[in-house]
Amino acid sequence: MKHLKVLLVSAALFLGSGSLSSHESTLSHGPSAERRIAAPAGWWKGNTHTHTWWSDGDSPPELVAAWYRERDYNFLVLSDHNRMQEGELWYRLDTDAKRAAFESYRQGFGEDWIERREVGGFTEVKLKTLDEFRSFFEKRDTFIFMRGMEITDRFDTHPVHVNGVNLERPIIPQGGKTVGEMLQRNIDAVREQGRRSGRPMFAHVNHPNFYQAITAEDLVSLNHDAGEGFFEVYNGHPGVRNEGDARFPSVERMWDIVLSRRLGERNTSITYGIATDDAHEYTKWGLRSVNPGRGWVMVRAKRLTPDSIAAAMKRGDFYNSTGVTLNSVERSNSTLAVDIKADPGTNYVIEFVGTRRKTNLAGNAVHVESKFDGGRASQTYDAAVGEVLLRVEGIKATYTLKGDELYVRARITSSRLHPNPYAEGDREMAWTQPLISVTP
Repeated sequence: MKHLKVLLVSAALFLGSGSLSSHESTLSHGPSAERRIAAPAGWWKGNTHTHTWWSDGDSPPELVAAWYRERDYNFLVLSDHNRMQEGELWYRLDTDAKRAAFESYRQGFGEDWIERREVGGFTEVKLKTLDEFRSFFEKRDTFIFMRGMEITDRFDTHPVHVNGVNLERPIIPQGGKTVGEMLQRNIDAVREQGRRSGRPMFAHVNHPNFYQAITAEDLVSLNHDAGEGFFEVYNGHPGVRNEGDARFPSVERMWDIVLSRRLGERNTSITYGIATDDAHEYTKWGLRSVNPGRGWVMVRAKRLTPDSIAAAMKRGDFYNSTGVTLNSVERSNSTLAVDIKADPGTNYVIEFVGTRRKTNLAGNAVHVESKFDGGRASQTYDAAVGEVLLRVEGIKATYTLKGDELYVRARITSSRLHPNPYAEGDREMAWTQPLISVTP
């Protein structure tokens, strides 16, 4: 079919924010490519958490895919709630926004592509499956889809969401008697599907501070093998409370608590941090909108295939970004080194964050009223959990382990403001995965 080129132009006009006069090159709008530079060879840019008309996104999957492909993403997981893009589903156009999205869809793909019907005075559109539209977008060494879904569970008032990545078939939410048990059961279901299929799959725990659902202690208690623990250390949805509050730490501090206690107390596998945008809205843009392009992963793999990307991430061979690009991340037995692909006129601060073995890892309970969000709260911890061990201003830095650290990870902060941030004043950043000290 000759639909793709037309679709990309139409999607650019529609998804850019609506006004061609204010964005003559609408593909550069928002959090995308107004000055994005290409990743170094061997690094692949991707997002594992976004939504479409197959659940609660505001656009059909073809337009969503076009947004990412046109902004130099290399892989994408359409992670709709409790379903993959397969089978039969009809979508009702019952709002002006949905009808506007449909019009762009119709212009992009044409009447011969769209199936619709009238039911109860409303137009309904039959959604295309991933297998039907993926060939319009996929190209070797350029762009691929990875199958996945957001396994959407709930414990009392607490949303417990886990993304399955590189799945072969949908996973039914497993339930549980506690939040921790619910997480474990859903993660185990992804692991079991991967074991049976022989393919690399993984699950990442989503937005832990969303409605104060998931505590650091829940993540500490999970049982998983090396390369199977993931959680979102950055989520671009403005409602998920990345920054934490009086009862819950920020998600980045949560990562340090989890790493410290899993290594220092449990002597078990680590948890990787992952950045996503969790996009739902492609038709309106701004600080309070749930837009794409806020956070992503950069994966180092030999090939751009679903299995190769998944296997690399399970090895921890990736970093997270909200705008900072790295030339390299090198980890040896004793050093962690980063080299930034600098933008002209931009300054960078590289911080190596870690916890020393002597640090007190005991938590202190936070008292809360049981009626408030179910009475959940994370414990508080010593300030030396996740302290800055070294700070460097520049585009290159290396940290050499002294032997008294449990782990060290790098956090890079740019002087450049994020073009469409999670919160006002956010700067573009990057985070590496931790280097584990093996010194007893």
